[in-house]
Order: sequence, then structure tokens, then C-alpha cells
Amino acid sequence: MEIKAELLKPYKENEKRDFIISQNHRLGYEVRETELALQAWGYSQEELLEQAKESKKAEALSKANEYINNGEALFEFEENKHIEATDGNIGKFTAYLIGFEKEIYETVRWNTKEDENVELNAEQVAYILQGLANVQSYVWTWKYPVFLKSIEFAKTVEEVEKIKIDYSKSRSSEIEKEVENEIKD
Repeated sequence: MEIKAELLKPYKENEKRDFIISQNHRLGYEVRETELALQAWGYSQEELLEQAKESKKAEALSKANEYINNGEALFEFEENKHIEATDGNIGKFTAYLIGFEKEIYETVRWNTKEDENVELNAEQVAYILQGLANVQSYVWTWKYPVFLKSIEFAKTVEEVEKIKIDYSKSRSSEIEKEVENEIKD
């Protein structure tokens, strides 16, 4: 933190009040009284940038988890048939695969994102499981790191705030281009 403004002693009561109102109430600075002055303390530009970056990184992490766990991350295993790439579904398909290996199942039934019941064999379950893993891997090994790089390259709080964290496919190419441009600069 650094001193943003100072009101030197001696000062009148109304000057003190006006200083506190303008520096604390309006600007949000912490007001401290010393033997020589009333001081308004605030974060430096470097500290504000670091806070903005940490906040944006937390948002990137939170939204990645939300994207996966809220069923927005989808794997299309047949035309117009999707399965949510949630951790829970990966666990269920892993259990099904084990059941197939132990010859407990010949087929399993699943309800798709489109509310269509399908019957799946071992080969289809293995294919779906790999697809779900690939969807999650794409989020965690490509998109999430791209957002982190964008945040890292930001030089101002405004640049950090302009970064839109969106894990949907429609934003992928835009994000990739933004990071490529940052790396080139």
C-alpha cells in the first residue's frame, strides 16, 4: 500500500471530515492518523494488477469446474446424441466398463442429454468414456491454460477485466487468436 493523499496538521475538524469523506467514503482508501498528518492509504497499481489477476485466475478455475460439472461440456457420441462430460458420468461409464470386463453386462442403457434412451455395448461405452475424457482434457489442458496465459500477459487492470472467461466452443478460436496476438507482441 502507498500514501495516496495527505492532510497535514494542524487541520480543522471540518477539513478532517471532508478528507475522510473524499478519501475513504468516495475513493475507498484507508485513512490513518499519524502525529503529523491524516493519510489516505491505497493499493499501488502493481498491487491492484496482481489482485485483478488473482481474481481472474480464480474465475477461470471456477468457471471450468462449473462448465464441466453443470453438464455444459458435452461429448457427441452419435449424431445429435450427447453425453455430459461430468466427473459423475465418467465414473459411471468406468463402472460400466469394469462390468463389461467382468462379463456382468452385455449392454447398458443410458439417457442422453436429449432425453433419448440408448442401449450401449462394451465398445460404445469404451468409446464414450474416451470421448468424455477428451472433452475434460481439452478444458483442462488447453482452454484453462490459455486463459491463464491471457491473464499472465495482461499489463493493466483494464486488460485483465477485458478477458472474458467462457469455456463454450464458440469462444475457442477467439481465445486462441487473442493469446497468439499477445505472445507475438
